[in-house]
Amino acid sequence: MARINNLFECAESELRDRLEPRDDVLLLESEPNDVPDLSSSGSLTLTGESGPFVTCERTVRWQPCTTDSSEEPGTLAQQRFQLHQTINYQLAVPYWRWLYSIPVRRALPDGLAHGRKPWWATPDRLSARQATLVASVTLLNMVGGMLYGLLSQVLTFVAEDLGDGSRSQQTTLLAVVRIGVVVTLVVMVFADRIGRRKVALGSFLVAAALTLITALAPSLWAVGTLQFFSRNLAIAGLLCADTIAVEEMPPGSRAMVAGLGTLAYGLGAGIIVMTLPLADLGNWGWRLTFVVAGMSLPLIWNVRKHLPESRRFQKLAQDRESVALAALSTEIAAEPLAPLMAASGPQSDSASGSAVRSGSSRIYFWRFALVAGIFFLLNVFLAPASQLQNDYLRTEVGFSALMITLFVIATSTPGAIGVLLGGRFADKHGRKTTIVPGLLAIGIFNAVFFSVVGVPMWFASLLGSIIGGMAAPALAVISPELFPTSHRGTVRGAVAAVAVAGSVIGLLFAGNLIDAQGYGFTFTLLAIAPIAAAFVALALPETRGKELEAINPSAADFRPEQDET
Repeated sequence: MARINNLFECAESELRDRLEPRDDVLLLESEPNDVPDLSSSGSLTLTGESGPFVTCERTVRWQPCTTDSSEEPGTLAQQRFQLHQTINYQLAVPYWRWLYSIPVRRALPDGLAHGRKPWWATPDRLSARQATLVASVTLLNMVGGMLYGLLSQVLTFVAEDLGDGSRSQQTTLLAVVRIGVVVTLVVMVFADRIGRRKVALGSFLVAAALTLITALAPSLWAVGTLQFFSRNLAIAGLLCADTIAVEEMPPGSRAMVAGLGTLAYGLGAGIIVMTLPLADLGNWGWRLTFVVAGMSLPLIWNVRKHLPESRRFQKLAQDRESVALAALSTEIAAEPLAPLMAASGPQSDSASGSAVRSGSSRIYFWRFALVAGIFFLLNVFLAPASQLQNDYLRTEVGFSALMITLFVIATSTPGAIGVLLGGRFADKHGRKTTIVPGLLAIGIFNAVFFSVVGVPMWFASLLGSIIGGMAAPALAVISPELFPTSHRGTVRGAVAAVAVAGSVIGLLFAGNLIDAQGYGFTFTLLAIAPIAAAFVALALPETRGKELEAINPSAADFRPEQDET
């Protein structure tokens, strides 16, 4: 429990403002039972009704003191008061409380002006449940960044120790590992059946355990086999966790929350990057990086206490149970009347329902085609670019493992600026206006990165990281927003499968072409893919500020007002 004490002198007008219940992006306070009497000393306690707090209670005590004659003629003297304000609160933000404690402590005493939205706060006020969920999901994103990004970062060292070290061997192995997305697809089907929470936690726990075992792998293909399951289970865990966030967040904050997840993912990947100097300790050094990533197991286990199930999924599960029971009861009761009912009205209702479902199916098919096409094209370029970056820096530029670490930190860390700006921009101005320039930047600047050396290489990587990073939050939310709760998990798994197919094609293409034509020509050619994806994104429907049920024509399984209890 944290406490803030303020003692100062103020005029009557300011005291009255202090006694008004707060209603801003950070906190909503309940109305007081009594009207305060300022003619004498008194106190008033205001309780937080909504906000990212387990508890928040503000007590204002006042005592009349002296009057102050205004220097301006014709104005009345104002009564002055000695004011003592005490705020007791506890943030509902596990794991990241240290990060928010200072800005929250600064904002609470004086409140936030009407309409003011600090850069660190979401555009909408979050409940305690939502704040806890965001903290848990971002932690899982950090773990996902460690587990998923691990192989890409250290494969060049693994291949040198256990294989022949060739680029074709690396890209072939990674392509095979990525084909394991079929594991992701199967797991995501279960997310629509048994729940997002169970699948997310189970996937992450198994993925972390397999990562620890990988540190003991005796051969290159043993590494590939273990990572075949670990990486793709980590993807499933990430998709499930992010789906919970999308289903629980207010419409005006979904992209920003997705941006926080992206930043946490980058932090996890950055932790792995910072362990790369371990690979220079010897041929066995890369094994230590898998140990570091596997140490996330206790964190995943702890998240169980804080990660709730999506209320939209809970409502869907309840509806399924009710429908099943109703169908069983109807079947038992109506069996003797079956011939009569066969010619009655429900046939027309069924026909009408079929027409609605048919129309909705066409809509979702084209949405899936657009989203899957974007991620397919993006990954044709992005997979080889991310996988071969370290190899390019090591073999073509001559960087050591330490220098690679410094380069990645220096050029990728500023990408957080792009992600933060992109989340807010997507929530305010729309998904497409954020996605399109971001995809163009990814293709253009990364192609330049692989074509030059020296300062231009650093500059191109930096710009690609910042501007390309702006697209990340919108890309993260557009897929789950465009599909109903009943199929959201399955569709996300299918999109992931298509995206991985693009990455496999890109890796195999790049691995063979680089040896013949070099990095510059290969990635200039591959850059056509994300540029094409930018034009495909123009056809996406806009989802900014809309409830999920309003976006999806056949989804009437949850009322937005149920989001707060």
